[in-house]
Amino acid sequence: MKFSNIVSVKKIGRDFFEISFNIDSEVRAGQFLMVWVPGVKEIPMSVSNLKNPITISFKAIGETTKRLSAMRPGDRIFYRGPYGNTYPDPKGKTAYVAGGTGIASLLPLISAYPGDVYYGMRTAEDIVYKNLVNFVSTDDGSMGFKGNVVDLFIREKRKYDTVFVCGPEPMMKYFHDKINRNEYGNIYYSLERLMKCGVGICDSCSINGFRVCRDGTVFDHEQLNIMDEFGTVRRAESGRRIFLK
Repeated sequence: MKFSNIVSVKKIGRDFFEISFNIDSEVRAGQFLMVWVPGVKEIPMSVSNLKNPITISFKAIGETTKRLSAMRPGDRIFYRGPYGNTYPDPKGKTAYVAGGTGIASLLPLISAYPGDVYYGMRTAEDIVYKNLVNFVSTDDGSMGFKGNVVDLFIREKRKYDTVFVCGPEPMMKYFHDKINRNEYGNIYYSLERLMKCGVGICDSCSINGFRVCRDGTVFDHEQLNIMDEFGTVRRAESGRRIFLK
């Protein structure tokens, strides 16, 4: 476990924050850190800016993220990593499909490789990084397309050589099942699961034998084809299997 002093804390949207701090390791697009605040649990966090001071972007919705959002410059933040594999470099015409805080994982690619950005949130108040987004969807229709970002992507009927997808698992499952695979080149997904160790030991993030923290978090479309637990089953903190609706 290492620690760093926080350089900055920014509120960039409703309950959406960025924290920047320096680390002594190189981080690549798609990798994550295990971040810990004393008194609460350790959680995986995507790195949204790779160069020092690096940045983690998150929504304050749980105990740990709420504690993080209350921190100030100079406070210590504890971390392990970076862990996980990386996104491949995109080839040809590229699209990014993000739901919720999933946009954080895609930001390093979006910044380095221009492409069409599709972003979905519940309401207009939740939309962040508006200057980077080409197509917006909101559940309530308060901005852009009314509905989910997957239906927006399909409605646009644009062709891409490379597509990157990150968001809540039900959203990515919907994308995987609805998309016409023959119309696109390479499709990559960054998965998010309960992680306790981050290094492939505890098996809490396992999907059909794939350890999301070690074998991912980035998987291609064909790998998801053989994960029948993806979008259907997850594990509770206790290890109990929970069947998703």
